[in-house]
Amino acid sequence: MQTLAIVGASLAGISAARAARAQGFGGRLVLIGDEPHRPYDRPPLSKDFLAGKITPEHLFLESPGEEEAGDPLRAEWVLGAAARSLDAATRTVTLDDGTEIKADGVVIATGSSARTLPELAGLANVFTLRTVDDAQDLAPELVPGTRLVIVGAGFIGAEVASTARALGVEVTVVCSGAVPLSRPLGAEMAGALAALHGINGVELICDAAIESYYSGEGVVSGLRLSDGRYVPADVVLVAIGAVPNTAWLAGSGLELGDGVLCDPMGRTNVPGVVAVGDCAAWLDEESGQHRRVEHWN
Repeated sequence: MQTLAIVGASLAGISAARAARAQGFGGRLVLIGDEPHRPYDRPPLSKDFLAGKITPEHLFLESPGEEEAGDPLRAEWVLGAAARSLDAATRTVTLDDGTEIKADGVVIATGSSARTLPELAGLANVFTLRTVDDAQDLAPELVPGTRLVIVGAGFIGAEVASTARALGVEVTVVCSGAVPLSRPLGAEMAGALAALHGINGVELICDAAIESYYSGEGVVSGLRLSDGRYVPADVVLVAIGAVPNTAWLAGSGLELGDGVLCDPMGRTNVPGVVAVGDCAAWLDEESGQHRRVEHWN
């Protein structure tokens, strides 16, 4: 193999690049990322970074640079360029500016994007949290006394609720289930988490969904819930999960489902193309089902 193209320059992409070099790959390595930033760690975005305790420099995973400047990956970095399509048979990646990158092997590591509520799209005080830009947009809104409504009580929602309360923000979390995070944590731990929300001063509203919203001058002023309750809001964070970034792979020849379908080793149905990270739907051999794993340790 002479050229390896890795599409996605976040944690999964960087990890794949490091593994390739560690296993002796000495050829051309191209790392493609749709964000203009150097690759960075996402978990701190909802915690220390959002709280202003650390800067973007503390998030960086790898420093793009020339080999002589100490870049251990010896990679060609193509940042701020989204992949538009893939011809899996010829392993050709086409970028949004029309540039074609031909490779002998391709790693799909394009991750996922925050799931949105279409009815709230475009409103100035409605946010999601997935990227460093998202966090930088949200952080200035979290000032003491601000009424923050978080739609969704998963990990991101819970983490932002904790961070915001520490900053003096009034927080309401709207949870569609009986308790938050019952599926990954189980009923007992989920109940304990719900209690911690209360101790921390978070108003937790369970078994509720957004019925409608009130807006004026391009911002949301409040939400009407399915139980009839009205919740006033200065800022709204939508934290209802993520969707895999695979739309660009339509017509590529890869099998797609809830992500790029692959075997337990990440191999797709096309030789020479593998998938890793949040966009990969791995085959669970025990259940016979494909599933995505959106965390790492």
